[in-house]
Amino acid sequence: MSDINECCYQGGLFCGFIGLKSLGKSINQFDKLAMKLVEENGSLIYLYKGNKEKPDFEALSKFFQMDLFEKVENGQLICIDIEELLIEEDTIDLESAIKLYEKEIDALREKGIEKVLIYGTRNNYIIKNCTKKGLYSYHKKLKALCKEKNIMVIIKYIVDDLSEKEFVKLISLHDVFVLDDDKTGKKYTYLELISYSLLYLSKKQQTDEEYRQEMKRIEYLKNLGELVEGFTHDFNNLLTTIVGFSQIGLFKDIENQLKDYLNVIYNTAMDGKAMVDKIQEFIKGNNIREKKLHRINDLVKSSINMIKYKIKFNTEKLGKEIVLKEELNSERCIYADEFEIRQVFLNVLLNALAAMEDGGTLTVKTYDENEKVYVQITDTGVGMSENVKRRIFDPFFTTKGKEGTGLGLNTAKKIIENHSADIVVDSEMGVGTTFTTIFPENIKEIRYVEDEMNSEFIHGAKVLVVDDKYPVAKTIAELIGLVDMSAEVETNSESVLSRLDENLYDIVICDYSMPNINGLEVSKLVKEKYPEKPFILLTGYSDKVYEKSNTIDYVLKKPCSVEELADVLGKALNIIDGNKNKSYNVN
Repeated sequence: MSDINECCYQGGLFCGFIGLKSLGKSINQFDKLAMKLVEENGSLIYLYKGNKEKPDFEALSKFFQMDLFEKVENGQLICIDIEELLIEEDTIDLESAIKLYEKEIDALREKGIEKVLIYGTRNNYIIKNCTKKGLYSYHKKLKALCKEKNIMVIIKYIVDDLSEKEFVKLISLHDVFVLDDDKTGKKYTYLELISYSLLYLSKKQQTDEEYRQEMKRIEYLKNLGELVEGFTHDFNNLLTTIVGFSQIGLFKDIENQLKDYLNVIYNTAMDGKAMVDKIQEFIKGNNIREKKLHRINDLVKSSINMIKYKIKFNTEKLGKEIVLKEELNSERCIYADEFEIRQVFLNVLLNALAAMEDGGTLTVKTYDENEKVYVQITDTGVGMSENVKRRIFDPFFTTKGKEGTGLGLNTAKKIIENHSADIVVDSEMGVGTTFTTIFPENIKEIRYVEDEMNSEFIHGAKVLVVDDKYPVAKTIAELIGLVDMSAEVETNSESVLSRLDENLYDIVICDYSMPNINGLEVSKLVKEKYPEKPFILLTGYSDKVYEKSNTIDYVLKKPCSVEELADVLGKALNIIDGNKNKSYNVN
């Protein structure tokens, strides 16, 4: 490959110039060569088709700051209209072109002009009006003329117009090549061009393969996202029944042990909801979860209830007696993600049980000190060495062998830090371990959710619950009964309007995903006939599956607690009373 930075004149050189239509018309290496040639008393013979491709001498004269009309007059610029070479209709007489070139070259030499450049273009017009055999033969004769007369010939190939076979055959005759968009003016031999092209094609093939693989991966993730979205919807339907009836049971007058069991079921189901929400938020690209006010004792107590089965099993079945001591003395609430904080406490509690191989005492304390909330979990297990204690929060570090992943405490640490809190460990070999979680000053005195529910305000309203899954609809209706409202169930979305015509319902709660007519379509039908009636969309999908709609007043995510249901029903009744403008909210 030549290191020449500019395409220069060279006698006897048969040069190919490779260009594209897409590059348009611009000053390129050939233009610079041609203007330099005529400026240095050389001559250019230019073959063009009619007025369409004739050079704009006036514009070029201004650009190159020379009088090109003068160069035409003294024979340094010779422009030949290719249509003058037509012998019949559109057939080009190539033999006449060679004879014309010979005549012009001889005349220039008589004037003392030694440097002569012939320039022509191989585009669709030329290809269409020449036979392939004739064009190849013409190129061979033109190359021979180039060597015989010691002139330079440049043939510009518009590759958009050439077939592969034509292009490969014609360029095999050239000595060197210049690329239209290469501003360096580098010249390539035929073999160099092939090598360059093969390298380019190899890289392009690699890029294309990487692109195809990436598109397959994106399509796979897209399908996986849709699959997960459908799964989470169905799973949320199941959780709605579990959450609903466990909470209904908690409102009944039942013995304490049974109430504890229902609490575990309810909290576990709500944690399942939180897990599904995290999956949906990940799919949506939103990893920010809302923190709410929670009593620290409630979070700790619910976590303890979830491991009581394991304590009982270890004591009764394995003979490893574990004594549980609870000293829950905190009087504070914290702003937290209930699911994540319970995940932290459960992880520490389960690790404590695993550390007491022969039984022992598990002590859980909560207390307030200096405007901070402390949660201490202490076991009388095997304890940790200083080396283990230093690495206990490192990712993938585990003392459980194949049974452990080494991510539990690392995840717990990240959750605690996300809550602007801290977790520390104190341990002694053969004595036991204490994990202390310290929540900072973003705490408030206890407020009960029940105090915020205005039962007098929502008393007596009548609700129509629409869901094609009867257990889900029945669960929502039963929960509505807990807040002094009445509810009836409809499983056929096509019957909603007739139900509204026959009965007076204050509010409609309708599932999004139903056969025949979905919740969005039902909302439009209801609002068209009953524009003032509050419409609540119930859904187990993420909020990306439905568009913002002025026919939906509120959205209630499955599964929902009685508190969440009461809250959205209260807001819906505010619409009836005119205390709140119609709006679209995701709760």
